[in-house]
Amino acid sequence: MIQSTKGKQTTNKYYLLASTNLQKKDFTSAKSNLLKYLNNNRDYHALNLLGICYLNLKEYFKAANIFKELISNKIISDSIFNNYGIALKNLKEFNTAKYYFKESIKLNDRNFLTHFNLGNLNLEIGKEKEAEILFLKCLNMQKDYFPAIANLSKLYLKYYNLDKCLKLLKNSLKVFPNNEIVLENLAKVYLIRKNFPLAEKHLTKLIQLSKENVKKIIPLILGYSYEGNEKQYKKICKLFIKNLTRDSSKFSLNLKKNKLPKISFLSPDIRNHPVGFFIKDMLPELSKAFEVIIFNTSEFEDEISIYTKKLCQWINLKDKNEYEIADIIYKKNVDVLIDTSGMTRTNNLGVFKLKPSKNQISWAGWLASTNLKEMDYVISDNFCTQKKDEKFFTEKILRMKNIWCTYSLSVLENLNLKKENNSEPLIIYGCFQRPEKITKKVLSTWMNILIRVKKSKLFFINQSFNEYEKKKIIFYFNNNDISSKRLMFLRPKNRKEYLNSYNLVDINLDTFPYNGGTTLFESSYMGVPTLTKENNSFLFRCGESINNNLGMQNWIAKNANDYVDKAEYFSNKKFLNELKRRLIIDSKKSILFNSQAFANEFGKMIMNIL
Repeated sequence: MIQSTKGKQTTNKYYLLASTNLQKKDFTSAKSNLLKYLNNNRDYHALNLLGICYLNLKEYFKAANIFKELISNKIISDSIFNNYGIALKNLKEFNTAKYYFKESIKLNDRNFLTHFNLGNLNLEIGKEKEAEILFLKCLNMQKDYFPAIANLSKLYLKYYNLDKCLKLLKNSLKVFPNNEIVLENLAKVYLIRKNFPLAEKHLTKLIQLSKENVKKIIPLILGYSYEGNEKQYKKICKLFIKNLTRDSSKFSLNLKKNKLPKISFLSPDIRNHPVGFFIKDMLPELSKAFEVIIFNTSEFEDEISIYTKKLCQWINLKDKNEYEIADIIYKKNVDVLIDTSGMTRTNNLGVFKLKPSKNQISWAGWLASTNLKEMDYVISDNFCTQKKDEKFFTEKILRMKNIWCTYSLSVLENLNLKKENNSEPLIIYGCFQRPEKITKKVLSTWMNILIRVKKSKLFFINQSFNEYEKKKIIFYFNNNDISSKRLMFLRPKNRKEYLNSYNLVDINLDTFPYNGGTTLFESSYMGVPTLTKENNSFLFRCGESINNNLGMQNWIAKNANDYVDKAEYFSNKKFLNELKRRLIIDSKKSILFNSQAFANEFGKMIMNIL
C-alpha cells in the first residue's frame, strides 16, 4: 500500500493543480503538472509526490529512481522507504525491497502499511508463515484495515486453516457487513466444511448485493447435488436462473427453414474434457445428416478441438458476453442449440435464457433439470431418468433407447494404455471420484467394506485430493479403527498415468447419490467392474445406466447394506481377474463405445423434434 507524506506549501500554479489532481486521484494529470513544476524548481517534497504518481500509474522503474534519489540525498522517512520497497517489489527485486521495508519499520514500527506490504512480499516469494505474522501485526495496529483482512483470509483458505479463517471473517463481518469478499470467503469456508445452509446464507446475500455474483452460487448447487438434496437443489437453481439476466428474449423465432438442418453445440468443453470425449467420434456421423456448428466459449485448444474444427463450423466466442453470443447464434439460424454444461461452473445458461434458438436441449454434461423454462428438452435414457422423475423436470425428457451418451473409443485407443491384472494379493478397491462427491454416507459404507473384507485396501486416485481432504478421510477411518496403512492416495501426473491407475485396483467403488459418469466408462474400458447403487434421487443415475448397458445388473446395489454385501461377495481374486478379461472385450463391443450407432439414433431423435 502506497503511503504519502506531508510537506511544504507553495503557491506555484502547477504545484497547486497537482495537489488538486492528487486529491481527486487523477494521477496522470498530477504527474504532468508535477513534471512542469519540477522543471524549474528543486523541491524534494514534490519529487516524492511524483514518485507516488508513478507508483499509482504502475511506472515502477521511474518510481524507484525517484525514491532512490531522495534517499541518496538524505531525504528519508518511513513512508519513503515503504514506497521504495513497493517499487522494488514490483520490479521483482525482492531482497532489496525487503531491506527497505525493514528500514521503514526501524524508523516507525507502528507503520501498519509497511507491515502489510512486507507481508505481501513474503506471500509472493512463498514465505506464507512470515506473511501471516506481518498481516496479523498490521491488523493489531489497524484492526479494520481491509486489504490485510482480505489477504490473510485468502492465505488461510489456501492452506485450509478454516478455524482461523472463520474467526477472522466473522469479526470482519461486524465491521464490513456488506463486503463481498468477506461474504464470499465465509461461504467458501462453509462449502469446504459441507455446511451448505450457512454457505447459502452468505451466497444469497452476495447475489442480493450484485447480480454479477450469480455464478458464485454454482458450488452450492453442486454441493446439494452431491448430497442428493433435491429440494434445496431446485430452490438454488431457481435463484440462479432468476438472476442470470435482466432481460427476456426478444428474438422472433419464425426463422427461414434450412436446406440441411443445423445442429449446434454451445460449450467450453469440446476439448480434452468429458464432453469432448463424448462428442469426438459422434461428429463424423452427425455431419452426414446435419450442418454442425460448435459455438466455443473456451480459451483452450488441443487435439480434440483441432480435430472437431475439420468436421464442422467452429465459431470462437470466448471473449463475448451472453447477449453478444445470443445474437450471433440467432443470426446463424440454427435449428437446435445444445447445452453440454448444465449447472457446472463454466455454464452458458444465460445465453439459453435469452432463447436464440427455437429448440434448446440439455445433454451430456448434466442429467438433472436445469429448471430453466427456456430449455425445451433434456436428453437422457430409461435408466438415468425414470418415468416417476418427469414431474421434477421443467424440460421435456427425450430418452435414448440404451444410454444417454457414448464415450469416443478413439480417445482411449490412441493412448496405448496397459491392461494388466492387479498383482497385489489383497483386494484393492478404488475410488476415482473427486473428493466433493464423497459424502459421510459413502465413507461409512466404504468403512464397512474394509471391516468386512479384512484383506483389502482402498485407493483414492484423483488429482483433486489435497492434504486437507486426505487428512479428513484418514481421520474418519482411524476413528473407526481402520489403519491409514489400508488407505492410499495417488495423484497421477497426467491423463495416461491416471487411466493406467485402473490396473492397480480390482473393483471401482462408485459414489452415491451422485454417481460418476466418465470414470465408469473408463473403468469398464480398462476391465475394472464398478459397484454402484440404486438412487432414490432424481438427480443422477449414471452408474445404473452404465451397468445396465453392460449387462452387469448384479453390480447395482439396492441400498448401502447391499452395497457392502456385494463388495464382499465379489472380493474373489480369481473371479475378478477373469471378469477383467471378459469386460475388456465386452465393453468395447457394447453401446458404451459405439459412437456411430449412438449418433444415428441421436440424429433421428433431433429430426423428430424439428
